[in-house]
Amino acid sequence: MLKNLVLPIIIFSSFINKSLAQNQDFCSNKERYYDAILQEVSKKNPNAINNLPECLKQDRNLILKAILIDPEQFQNASDILHEDKIFIKRAIKTNPEILRLVAPEIKMDEYFMEEAIYINRDSLKYCSWSLLDNKLFMKRMIDLDSDNYKYASDRLKSFSEFAKPALEDNGALLEFAPPNVKSNKEYVKIAVNSDESAIKFAHPKLLSDPEIEELGKIINPLEPVEEFEKFLNQNYVSTHNKKNLGKYIDNKGKFFGDRKIIDRNFIIKWSKKYDLEKIKFGDFEEGWSINPIDNRNYAVDWSTDFKKYPELIKKIEKFFGKRKIPPEIISDLRTTYLWKIKSKPLTISFNLYALSPSTDGALSNNFVNVTSISAIATELPNKKWQLSIIEVIFNRELKIDPIYENGHKKFTLWDLYLKDKNDQSPKIIYKVGDSVSDYFEVYQEQKNGKYRSIYKSEPIQGINKVNLDKN
Repeated sequence: MLKNLVLPIIIFSSFINKSLAQNQDFCSNKERYYDAILQEVSKKNPNAINNLPECLKQDRNLILKAILIDPEQFQNASDILHEDKIFIKRAIKTNPEILRLVAPEIKMDEYFMEEAIYINRDSLKYCSWSLLDNKLFMKRMIDLDSDNYKYASDRLKSFSEFAKPALEDNGALLEFAPPNVKSNKEYVKIAVNSDESAIKFAHPKLLSDPEIEELGKIINPLEPVEEFEKFLNQNYVSTHNKKNLGKYIDNKGKFFGDRKIIDRNFIIKWSKKYDLEKIKFGDFEEGWSINPIDNRNYAVDWSTDFKKYPELIKKIEKFFGKRKIPPEIISDLRTTYLWKIKSKPLTISFNLYALSPSTDGALSNNFVNVTSISAIATELPNKKWQLSIIEVIFNRELKIDPIYENGHKKFTLWDLYLKDKNDQSPKIIYKVGDSVSDYFEVYQEQKNGKYRSIYKSEPIQGINKVNLDKN
């Protein structure tokens, strides 16, 4: 049996590196050679895919497995796959950067590129120039997400119908505006009135303008960074009592725990598996998978949790619906936290989360399907709601890793911060669960009522990242 397994690997390695096995019928039993090919991919062999026969270069399952290891290998896949919209959509759900390697025709397809931004917010950076200069297309993209303003052509960015709504929503987008917008006092006023920090992107000639100077004054600045970092370390960072285990973040809600309306852990089961066939030959490579306890872990669905906010429910459903998220996935979301930030205007922060095993059979057990939104919602005078998006994941296939507490990067509301008793708008402290370390990120309300990140701490070494024995 060992001989039967090793032989195709040796033969195929020879084919990949030297193209000496042309008489072999590789197409009759393609799966037999997967391991050998993927070994070469893992070695960053530039010819791992390039020298394959066409039947393998267009094998969707093989190429998907290869680009999960090394995305650059996609450039050597068959031209058929470079133009296959169904395969490309499947690939960018696992790695959005694949979009830069697809056929030019795909990047010119406005319907496909619109779908791509529902998978990855930054997809337009790979869009064709003809679409980025397409007035109707970019107007639709900017109306959907003001952040897309930064990808529009300078010609379009200069138009009032593009610049004004984008800068009103997010003044920091002035950074990406063309010179004639940065030097236009009316546009700069809009941007700075939205976000005081936008003043640093204005044309130098406007910096001495009294009106711009006044608008650019930060109303509620953070403490001097050193003082704020001291506050964080004194109150939320502990050192484990066992030697060499380092620091970790604790004391969630130490000062404002009473603002929690809902605070739940999304329970996750970790499973460690080995390939029994490979073990026979001394390969003890581990495979990890997340098995969510019936998501239904919380029987109450999110819309029940939000029953006091019917208009916000509509806002969230519309937000996901406009991005083509299926209704069954929206209804499957569960509330992990819901905090009241302040009463006037009513402001809350929340996370909705759904986790399920990947339905793509070609992916390993290390992939799960995730949909999530972390946001700050403010009720406007007309009873409508305004969302400040902290992080969003649109029905993505994410590769999980045991070094992440939740399998992937995640924002968790940790506490609120008031500078003094006269501070009417709490700053919001998030714990960000990254790979090897956690860190803090702080969001503050802007003049337009939206919240933006104003501070990110240095990484804090985490020790309670993953309990590998969780069951």
